Amino acid sequence: MNKTPLSFLVTILLITFSLQLYGQGDCEQTISHASDEFNAGHFYSIPGILKECLDHGNLSTDQEIRAYMMLCQAYLIIDDHIAAEDSYLKLLKADPEFIPNERDHPIDVVYLSKKFTAIPVFTPHFRLGTNTSFLHTIFSNSTQPYPTTTNYNFRLGFQAGAGIDWNVTDQLSVCGEADFALKGFKRVTTGIAGGDAQSITSNQWWLDVPFYLKYTYHWKSQMRLFGYAGYSLGYLLSARNDFLYTDNKIAVQSGQQTVVAQIVAEGPSQQVTYQSTSLNHSLVFGVGLKYKIGHDFIYADLRYMAGLNNTTRADQMYYANPSTIDPKQIGNPDYYLSSNVTKYRYVNDYMRIDNLSLSFGYVHPIYNPRRVKKANTKGVAKQIQKGGKKK
Repeated sequence: MNKTPLSFLVTILLITFSLQLYGQGDCEQTISHASDEFNAGHFYSIPGILKECLDHGNLSTDQEIRAYMMLCQAYLIIDDHIAAEDSYLKLLKADPEFIPNERDHPIDVVYLSKKFTAIPVFTPHFRLGTNTSFLHTIFSNSTQPYPTTTNYNFRLGFQAGAGIDWNVTDQLSVCGEADFALKGFKRVTTGIAGGDAQSITSNQWWLDVPFYLKYTYHWKSQMRLFGYAGYSLGYLLSARNDFLYTDNKIAVQSGQQTVVAQIVAEGPSQQVTYQSTSLNHSLVFGVGLKYKIGHDFIYADLRYMAGLNNTTRADQMYYANPSTIDPKQIGNPDYYLSSNVTKYRYVNDYMRIDNLSLSFGYVHPIYNPRRVKKANTKGVAKQIQKGGKKK
């Protein structure tokens, strides 16, 4: 008895699917019949033949395109231009990216198409990917009176975000985004006090709001290349550092230095947001590739953000978090100075941060088939005047 409801559901689905296929097959015969009548010159009969399928048939996209294209041609031939325009507009609703050309379509349909567009006014997109940061020292700060060696190592983070494109033309867009990102770096300094080592691992949460101008090139029927450049405003939401200090006890034996003991200082991660600039500025450059799937796209995007400002606060980099300081302890260096300095012998450089990211995303164009305010039909009109109408 438990199988009965499932069997009934499967039967209903099969019947529905079969009826849909039957409807499409029946309308295919109707479209073929309308095509024969069109070729025979019976143009006035075409709307009546196709009406039932267009109003009630389960047509595929290809069938709709063929049917509305035939209607559009028939109306143009019998000089019913209002009906021809209505048919072409419905064709664009069936396939918003349909573009007739002089090689494959009648020249009068190509001429009519110049009066319409389905270019999306707005195109939302969503992105997810990974990133790494590059630090550039503006001025080196140190707690040591002698030279040390500092290296910055790459760390992978991630970002997720969404944006929207305002399409000025089919190729030129003005774009804005909001991206939530985890970025970071690792700084390793050696040679402290002769042989000690210091390691700082930073994790930073950012909200980036880039604005840019994008150019899209229709490379192939399914592919679009794009490039963009602009500006980004970045807000540092949170920054935490993990510190590790290794005190190497060195002995000299036979003229050679040997590490005979190590004392490691390590503690919980520390919130250091207050030592960094909250509002930051970057230039944005990127390239990418979109691939069409149905009416939507998937894409890959490679982006470089070049930091424009110093991210270190000079007035806070030596001190403890002001929100945690007891006013009675001001003047006590063991309390007032940050443990970055007193315990780990660390202070930020003045630096700017660049970021390289690779994202993958999804684009959902909001198509809007409509008549254009100013149609560019001069080139096609000349073809018609020269007798260029396709036979």
